[in-house]
Amino acid sequence: MGETYIRIRGVHKTYPDGTAALEPINLDVQHGEVLVLLGPSGCGKSTLLRIMAGLEKSSGGSINVNGVEINHLLPEKRDIGLVFQQYALFPTMTVAQNIAFGMKLRKKSKQEIAVKVQEMLELMNLQELKDRRPSQLSGGQQQRVAVARALATEPKILLMDEPLTALDAKLKEYLRIELAQLFRKLNITTIYVTHDQVEAMAIADRIAVMDKGVVRQIGTPKEVYHQPKSSFVAQFVGQVNRLKGQAVHTKEGWSVQFGFALTPYHGSRDFIEGEEVEAFLRPEDIEVETSTGQGFQVRIRESIFLGERYRVIADANGHKLLLDVPNDIHLNEGDQVQLQLQHHKLIYT
Repeated sequence: MGETYIRIRGVHKTYPDGTAALEPINLDVQHGEVLVLLGPSGCGKSTLLRIMAGLEKSSGGSINVNGVEINHLLPEKRDIGLVFQQYALFPTMTVAQNIAFGMKLRKKSKQEIAVKVQEMLELMNLQELKDRRPSQLSGGQQQRVAVARALATEPKILLMDEPLTALDAKLKEYLRIELAQLFRKLNITTIYVTHDQVEAMAIADRIAVMDKGVVRQIGTPKEVYHQPKSSFVAQFVGQVNRLKGQAVHTKEGWSVQFGFALTPYHGSRDFIEGEEVEAFLRPEDIEVETSTGQGFQVRIRESIFLGERYRVIADANGHKLLLDVPNDIHLNEGDQVQLQLQHHKLIYT
């Protein structure tokens, strides 16, 4: 990665009835980068992908790939590989024939096609399935065929629209890892659409969080998770506790009174005494205090076993808190315990 490979400037989409699907979007994607468009249904992420692919016309703006504007090009002239949620495999063709299809359209020689098909079969671990038809494959196998077909034409860009949505949880987890390894190995510039935050975190070099046709934040997975720039991003990416309090000036500096705890403020903002303050805290950033007895008292409302951890719901002076605790700490409904906030982990937006 390094140089800008895809440059999107002012791309927007408004439908004839006046509905704005996309506000003007500006994005730079580096060569070899995996950029994930993450957002809820209807946020415009798939619309942007379809505009890039040439399957939908924008209302304005430009898309440049490696210095060449592609807005006017037909989809088949854009040198883009596409993978959709529905796989879109040809039911009467074998796995090998599906993979070869795009190369035949491009008038590649039989020898070139045979070599590339074999390469894709090996890359996607499909050798033993090459003579099967889609109806004889599992969902995960069909998706690997769809990826192989998209890569076989050696596209400049790979676009993937919710490719794992239809799969069960275990298979989805396996393919997330497989795709992440594949992207790194091939170093192909990829734009990947999903509403699944875990999927985005596992696959992306950077994540563009979208909402209501707008890119709200773009950054690495760690930046988006730990340093959200808005209330929407904080609440959409992962679980958070939303805390409301008031600014209090002490001799040590500013603190925030959250109703159940007075917490030191470590940011750079300058408050007004009593100012309303909103902050967010991840469940993993609240600890059960077992050694010093310091902290604030809560009553356990519910403890949900999730395997490697418990997700605990606690009542702190009328405020609901979510926290994650290791599975060797057993908390039962009605227990009174002391908690500590990792106040340096508080997110102020």
